[in-house]
Amino acid sequence: MVKISKRKVTKSEAELLVRQIKLTPNIIGYSLTEWMAAENIIVAEDEEGKMLGVCLNYDIDKDWYKIAALFVFEEFRGKGIGKLLFYESYKDAVSRHKHLYTISANEIVIKMMRDLNFLLFDNLLMMPKMGSQHKWILCWHSLIWIMNFYRIKEIIRKSIVYPHHTNFVYGIHIVQCK
Repeated sequence: MVKISKRKVTKSEAELLVRQIKLTPNIIGYSLTEWMAAENIIVAEDEEGKMLGVCLNYDIDKDWYKIAALFVFEEFRGKGIGKLLFYESYKDAVSRHKHLYTISANEIVIKMMRDLNFLLFDNLLMMPKMGSQHKWILCWHSLIWIMNFYRIKEIIRKSIVYPHHTNFVYGIHIVQCK
């Protein structure tokens, strides 16, 4: 049985996540400090409380929510845990009337984005039509996100370790408020 909850991670969990995410080409990553500060982490655990996977999410601004890092530990992959985490993150954003933004190179995540009717695009210059305020928020967020020493270092390292890496796909989902 898998238990899904929304909670902060402990320091030892965050340290484990940082180490393990460094081993995948599909997630650029977040620093230990960022994991410890995050409030909107959806966590999958087994009946003994062992962490199976996580989905790091955060509010970009009052209208936007980012599904930032979806990670399932290797021994638990292929069991639908990632889908549970992604869909729970999606439901959390929708219940709070937030538009969603995410980026992935993982074909399974891209399929989930399609299944949930995200608008997909290859880069920020090819963003779908929407209000200029929304475009500005996403571009500004992306600029701030990339201007982080930890991420710059990881992007360089991963481009060397994984030279034939698949391109990332961007996705947005505009929530229709009632």
